[in-house]
Amino acid sequence: MTADATTSPRLTRTAFLAGALNLCLYPVLTTLAGNAILLGLEQARETLVAFGEPDGAGTADPLASPSYALFIAALAYWAFASWYCARIMLGKRFPRDRLRPCIEERFADVTARWLPRVLGLLGVVPITVFFVLATPSPRYWVAPAALAFTFLGLVVFRRHLPAAHAGWSRRDDDPYPRFASLSRGAIATVLAMFAISFGVLLATVVGRETAARAIGSPALVLIALGSWTLFGSVVLTYWPRSGGWPSLALLPFALAFVLSFFNENHFVAGDGVPAGSGARPAFPEDLEAWNAARGPRGDDPIYLIAAAGGASRAAFWTGVVLTNLENQARLRDREFARNVYAVSGVSGGSLGLAAYVAALAAERETGADGSGPLAPRPTDFLARDFLAPAVAQMLYSDTIARFLPWPCVACDRSRGLEEAWARDWRRHSPAQASWFTQPLRAAESTPSVLPRTIFNTTTVGDGRLVVQSDLHFVPTDAYDVFDGTLATARLTRAGAIHNSARFTYVSPAAAIRHADGGTVWDYVVDGGYFENSGVAALNAMIGKLQGGTPAQQALARRIVVIVIENDPAGSAQWICDPKPQPRSRKLPIAMELSAPAFALYQTRTARAHALEAETIRLLGGCAAGRVIELRYPEADRKRPGHFGAGLLNDDPPMSWFLNAASRTRMATVLCSDGRWDPRDLLAREWRRALGWIDRSAERPGTPRGDAFAPADTTLACGRSPGR
Repeated sequence: MTADATTSPRLTRTAFLAGALNLCLYPVLTTLAGNAILLGLEQARETLVAFGEPDGAGTADPLASPSYALFIAALAYWAFASWYCARIMLGKRFPRDRLRPCIEERFADVTARWLPRVLGLLGVVPITVFFVLATPSPRYWVAPAALAFTFLGLVVFRRHLPAAHAGWSRRDDDPYPRFASLSRGAIATVLAMFAISFGVLLATVVGRETAARAIGSPALVLIALGSWTLFGSVVLTYWPRSGGWPSLALLPFALAFVLSFFNENHFVAGDGVPAGSGARPAFPEDLEAWNAARGPRGDDPIYLIAAAGGASRAAFWTGVVLTNLENQARLRDREFARNVYAVSGVSGGSLGLAAYVAALAAERETGADGSGPLAPRPTDFLARDFLAPAVAQMLYSDTIARFLPWPCVACDRSRGLEEAWARDWRRHSPAQASWFTQPLRAAESTPSVLPRTIFNTTTVGDGRLVVQSDLHFVPTDAYDVFDGTLATARLTRAGAIHNSARFTYVSPAAAIRHADGGTVWDYVVDGGYFENSGVAALNAMIGKLQGGTPAQQALARRIVVIVIENDPAGSAQWICDPKPQPRSRKLPIAMELSAPAFALYQTRTARAHALEAETIRLLGGCAAGRVIELRYPEADRKRPGHFGAGLLNDDPPMSWFLNAASRTRMATVLCSDGRWDPRDLLAREWRRALGWIDRSAERPGTPRGDAFAPADTTLACGRSPGR
């Protein structure tokens, strides 16, 4: 035994365990993070039960899904990385080793052997348990369960294999067996793991949303966590400490903070896009010209539509509602779209509105007479997985950009969503292939046959509303994104929609620069930070008309506002004629810490509700019936289901991904028989909306043919929309 070992005091069990955990910092952190993300977030749980789901009716078969196989492979990679990195960190004899002998050598030996094993098993067992409890079919959990048993057998019984302990030895000055240097096999294993990490990185850069969706969000998260485990353990800890240097484990956090002052790469307006130079028509003169162009239909209702935020849940529900309204109007030989003057959206609601207007533009481009159902169907586009492209860009290229000393605009994770929308729509509707990539401020005839679009966002500097619109109108105390002093002339429709949907941390705040010199004017984030309904701009328009000329006041009296809300609403949340609904409030835990943030988040919905009430007041109160509240109803919590179904929320989560079950519930809720209060209130509002459509004049010259299938009368009643 060396003199240093005999004179140095031995570590207590607590100190020895703390030292072991410090050496395994990255395996511990990424293991905890992975389980917290995949099992703690309902958005992630939504993706876990989507493997092998059918596009139509049928039973999901994850074992037949390539993305499920990739997920199991990623799970194995993550678990193996946690175990292997922890094992070599605890097994290496580092110079200036601070993990001195423990007062109880058996404790040290058990810790060194079982800490890596536990970390590896924590990468497999919790997800297996989730599948067992939350899914009725063993086809979900048989593969991770087999992986867990295989992994346990490998790490426990590997010492019986030939040469399993080559290079490992126990010396008098060591509390447990250790090694002096990595073997060739260990080096080859580490290099193979790095190759997997770089392969996935390359796939996400080259294949973009196609590769991201093929791999899937859960697998992307797991491989990223495994990559960080490997890089943090080997590059930042093992190599420096092997050379007698201190660990660099905390360097990335400090480096990312320092470089954030130099490598900002999240900017509004895209490069390579022609500047929009069209002179936007001014409100309310544009409304007067638009109404005059309706001719004999000038006495029809004037619809203003507001769609609230909520990622794909908001987008898909908006698409369901508007596609149904349009198809119902066509079935009745009435107009709906031609009577919609403007739409105002927030976050996912903006995407849903944009898809609806884009579908109308595609029909106009092809010369369709509107005798059949709306085509292309917005919901087919809105049902796609937009989470995987965003996650891929965020975890890979944009993460690397955090450690570059210069801006990498091509690495901006904003592109994950914007490019996915643009390319998906190009494939979905060749007739209007470039609609999402066109400048928002594009030249448009006056009056337009398409609804005017308003996409709302919020400034970071002072929390004010920023209006992004092809109409020149700005509410009091709000900003116009096309202010002449700002470098926003190249802002595309996809960019404006994303500015409206920049909810942290998946989407970053985006810098708006001054036109002269490129200095930053302010940053913009999700429009829901200001208010989450989209009615603020519409209320200002109504107020402008009511205080205008007699002709404008007459137009105001024909306005009907359709409010599309996707937050699952109980019966007490309808403003007009709410029904009492006893329910327990969803309150956070650890109130001392969580209450301020939770209350701040909840105010976005409260402000939206208050502004919707103001819309009703402006239009004559509930008795006038000129505000339609199309709120997605809260799920019936008493429905029977699988014994572990409580792990999955019956209501669709606010995420950029919806699985087939969520899409089917949303697509068919308008077919409900109104057996319980929230759906009964939605059915009442739906009948009122159809009543306003029936008041409009018949559509001239386009009699309804036989193009409608029975299932098209209300979208997807009896069938599930495609992905």
